[in-house]
Amino acid sequence: MTALIVRSEPGAGAFVRRLAGEGIPAIACPVTAIHPLDTAFAVSEKAQGVAFTSVNAVRFYARRGARTDLPAYAVGAATAEAARAAGFAVVHSADADVRGLTALIAERCRPAAGELVYPAARDVAGDLGKALETLGYIVVQPALYEARSATALPEPAANALHTRTATSIALFSVRNAVEFVRLVVADGHETAVRGLVVCCLGEAVAEAYGKAGGLPPARRVAVVPSPDADAMAAALGALLRE
Repeated sequence: MTALIVRSEPGAGAFVRRLAGEGIPAIACPVTAIHPLDTAFAVSEKAQGVAFTSVNAVRFYARRGARTDLPAYAVGAATAEAARAAGFAVVHSADADVRGLTALIAERCRPAAGELVYPAARDVAGDLGKALETLGYIVVQPALYEARSATALPEPAANALHTRTATSIALFSVRNAVEFVRLVVADGHETAVRGLVVCCLGEAVAEAYGKAGGLPPARRVAVVPSPDADAMAAALGALLRE
């Protein structure tokens, strides 16, 4: 079994190395590349917290030297860990998806207590900002980075599909699911999908993969029990033992 890890770098390579330590063969398959943006922003004294939906958001927020004396609200364990490493002393993790993070913030914050800062990508898949604004919060949402599409599948990943040595795909986001399908079709590897198990980090990712179109049905599409790297690693390990 060889898994293709479909996420941007440096996350893809780091996850491949983690899997290697657990005896799970994997190949990094980044289909987007993350680039910083020069968006000007400052965190107001009136802010009551910072919301993060990705490790990349934490990374680019930290690069700006922005405030870390506020509570941080993270979508999952990896993002929460990154927030702590960036200097946030108080970090709350939803251990869920954007809906769960919205619920967590609504439970711990009051709209009248100040604005919420939501550093994000230029194009976001979830609607955290809109969901919070619907609940009455003032949301400041600076775009600190963008994901640029790859022009082709990485050669090792393409070879693994061509030779049928790839037996599973790990999809970490809606954007990566859509871009992966686009590149597989463009490279003419559609038939290789029939033998694959596609592991998705959340229902939204599975839905995006299914709606992207152009591919035959995979052997199986599965949503991991919780939207984090630990659950994905466990799912890939279970496939290895089948």
